[in-house]
Amino acid sequence: MKEFTFIDLTGESPESTSESTPEFEEPPSSIANTIPSSDRPVLCKEQQDLIELILTGRNVFFTGSAGCGKSTVLKAAVNLLYMMGKNVHVVAPTGRAALQVGGMSTWSYMGWTPDYHKYDIETLLHKGFRKHIEKRLKDTDVLIIDEISMVENHHLERMNICMKAVIAWKDWRKERDSRPPGPRRDAFSVAKTIPAFGGRQVIVTGDFCQLPPVKPFEFCMHCGQEMIADDDGAEFNCPDSHGPFLETHKWAFRSTAWEEADFVHVNLQEIHRQKDEYFIRMLQKCRLGIPFLPQETETLMNHPCDVQKATKLLCTRNEVAMVNRENFNRLKTPKLEYHALDGFIARQEVHTQLPQYHDRLSDGTLVACRDQRLESHVTLRGGMLVILQINLDIKGGLVNGSQGIICGFERFDSMNLPKVHRGKDTEYIPSDQRIIGDHAKLREKQIKEFMEQQRGDPRLAKAWPRVLFHNGVKRVIYPSCVVNSVGDKEPYSLLHRTQIPLLPGWAMSVHRSQGMTLDRVIVDLSHAFEEGQVYVALSRATSLHGLKVMGNSSGLFVTGGNPEVQSFLLAKFGDRLFQSVREFSGHLMNGGDGENYWAQG
Repeated sequence: MKEFTFIDLTGESPESTSESTPEFEEPPSSIANTIPSSDRPVLCKEQQDLIELILTGRNVFFTGSAGCGKSTVLKAAVNLLYMMGKNVHVVAPTGRAALQVGGMSTWSYMGWTPDYHKYDIETLLHKGFRKHIEKRLKDTDVLIIDEISMVENHHLERMNICMKAVIAWKDWRKERDSRPPGPRRDAFSVAKTIPAFGGRQVIVTGDFCQLPPVKPFEFCMHCGQEMIADDDGAEFNCPDSHGPFLETHKWAFRSTAWEEADFVHVNLQEIHRQKDEYFIRMLQKCRLGIPFLPQETETLMNHPCDVQKATKLLCTRNEVAMVNRENFNRLKTPKLEYHALDGFIARQEVHTQLPQYHDRLSDGTLVACRDQRLESHVTLRGGMLVILQINLDIKGGLVNGSQGIICGFERFDSMNLPKVHRGKDTEYIPSDQRIIGDHAKLREKQIKEFMEQQRGDPRLAKAWPRVLFHNGVKRVIYPSCVVNSVGDKEPYSLLHRTQIPLLPGWAMSVHRSQGMTLDRVIVDLSHAFEEGQVYVALSRATSLHGLKVMGNSSGLFVTGGNPEVQSFLLAKFGDRLFQSVREFSGHLMNGGDGENYWAQG
């Protein structure tokens, strides 16, 4: 049995490769004949070497600066592992991050909710598992954890110990269920005798220089009680005297699980997002915590740029909401409303544990879709600045994060909707209107139903937005349907949402922008409060020409360089990681010209 939760090599919206329900069943097809060769990513040498390493079965951690192609490698690796017959699970620390990679959250994978951290490890182990979770963990061949910077030390350790017990500790369920209760072995002592994560291959990726774990050491892993932080928030203790646990040890790489996994550490060095070496080196300095020189700060604050109709990146959600609301209300054009069409196709005979996926909110949307990348409600109007949420046309430069302005609307016409290309069709279907990949028939059907839902409600829009993107491409944006597989065995249940894939483009939170590429961006760091925010914000830009930094230059001193992370990177990758940016800084300090430094060799 194979389960695969992320297949798309084209970069289109994350889908599952699990089979659809009989109503929409399609013949199995290989990656080769479902994805045009022109749309497959071209891997550079270091990316190819990394893929080969992963395919050997070793546990691997790979990282690199923003824009080095971590997501590209992840997609390619998962596809190849799948074609090798591996049962692959891709997980991430939050629901939204998980949906970005077509997987599930670490919580869902383990069968937990955040409240389960209130259990001590013994209770979590002996009380917290259900049979379908046990089967999921045992059936896993490869576990891939994305956005590792946000995974807290003890969360990873809880996963490690529980996977060890479920996969390799044969007697744990018998001990748990014995009546009367028999002697139980201590989970921590037993875990020491079992390979990390129960012997499953673990691939971990992310950038520890980006966003850190939220609320580390909130509950004691040993006793389950709420931890007490000291006045500085630097040390955590529990009422039963477990600890102390230092705030500096919050990172996943400080966990016992990390040490046991014996990862091969790989740092991707080639940058694909930015081409300007001067800008790349400044970003790498920010990432590594090397302070900007005065001339670099001056360059970032005062350089020629074109940020007309650019998105503003802000550090708090309240700031984002206010900016988007104010700009939206300034427009006098008519409002057009779009209401998401959510659905859940349950395989009840197989997945009896999923009734909660049918739960709906008062507006009719599914609770289970609340972390979807597509919004539950979208309101658009002419002249509105927008951001594209999917990779629509890679050749045409229309990707996740592409910015543009709504320049008109096209009346509904079912003939123009995205559709599945059937082999015998003679009709030409533009690439951005062609539905390919898994669940194609389901997605086509949902897009049609979305249009009918809009038509049937007098409050909703009867036209599709036409967007003029900053690169000069003009395109009608049709609904997009995102499908996620749910369950532990085939045939999988399917959770799906259909909506217009556009966001208001005047402002966005730094957190939400992580992973996006923005050609034009205005960064306001006045309220930067979290490690890594400055680096994440600056590295969304593709060039200095498309970047403007607003506010006081003091915001640039909130760098992405956590000392603990710096020490980790130095230990694993050596001083060469820092040396080139130090040499560049020395060149500038000696009066050199940053922009011509690389041309001079």
